[in-house]
Amino acid sequence: MRVRAPHAFFCAALAAVSLSPAASGLAQAEETNPCFSGGGTVKEVLDGCAAFIASGSTDSAQLIKAHSIRAMALSATGNLDAALAEMDAAVKIDPTKPNPHFMRAAAYHAKKDYDKAMADLDEAIRLDPKLGDYYLLRGIVYRDKGDLDRALGDFNEKVKLDPDASAGYSKRGDLYRARKEYDLAVADFDRVIKIDDRDAKSYIDRGWVFVLKGELDKAEADFDRALQLHQNEPSALVGRGVVKSRKGKPTDGSADLALARRLEPGIFDEIRKLGIE
Repeated sequence: MRVRAPHAFFCAALAAVSLSPAASGLAQAEETNPCFSGGGTVKEVLDGCAAFIASGSTDSAQLIKAHSIRAMALSATGNLDAALAEMDAAVKIDPTKPNPHFMRAAAYHAKKDYDKAMADLDEAIRLDPKLGDYYLLRGIVYRDKGDLDRALGDFNEKVKLDPDASAGYSKRGDLYRARKEYDLAVADFDRVIKIDDRDAKSYIDRGWVFVLKGELDKAEADFDRALQLHQNEPSALVGRGVVKSRKGKPTDGSADLALARRLEPGIFDEIRKLGIE
C-alpha cells in the first residue's frame, strides 16, 4: 500500500474533534483499537475503524471520528474517492457538525472540485464562524479559483481569529506576492519568522520577495539562513544562485543552480511560478 502525506486539512480537522471526558469514555476494547489509539499501520487503522463502524455502535461522535480517521488514512494512500465516501457518511450521521463538512471540503479541494469544496466550507462557516482554519481553506480555494480578492478576505479573517498562528500570515504573504504588493508580503513573512525563527520555508518565501523587490543583499541573507536551517534545500539553492548571478558572480551562482537541479529536477518550473525569470 503506497502511503503519502495526508492532506494537511484532514489533519487540522481531525485535531479539532474534541469530546468531553464523558463522551470520550471508550470501552477498553476501543482504547486498543488502532482507529482510536493512534498506533498501527495504515491498514490496521483502516481495518480498526471499519470494525468499529460495523460494530453497531450508536455513539454518533465516535462514528463520525471513525469515518474521519478512515478518510485521513485513505487520503494518505492517495484514494481520495474512498476518502470522500467516508466523509459523506460522516456528514450524513450529523449534518449539523461543521468538521465533517470541512474535511470533505479538503478532499474536494485535493480533487480540484472547487465548487463542491466551497459549498462545504460555506456550510462549515455557517455552523461555526469562529474557526480560523475554515476561512484559511476557503481562502485557498478562492485563490485556486482565481478570486484573489475573496481569498484575501478569508486570509484576513484567519489572521484575525488566530493571530498567533503562522499559517494565515504565510498564505496571505503568498497572495500579496502574487498581487505584487511586496511590502505587505514582506511584513507577513516577518510575522511568520517572528512566530518561528527556525522555519526555513519562511526565509525562502521572504527571500523571493526581496528578489522581486531588487533587494539582493536581504534576499541573499534569507537564502543563506534557510540553508543553515535546511542544508541543500533546492529552492534556497536556486535563490542563492539567482542572487549571486544578479550580483555579478555567475560562477558561484551556477554551482548552486546546478546542485538544485540535481536535487529536484523540476525546481526551476516551480520558481518561475513565483514570477522569477
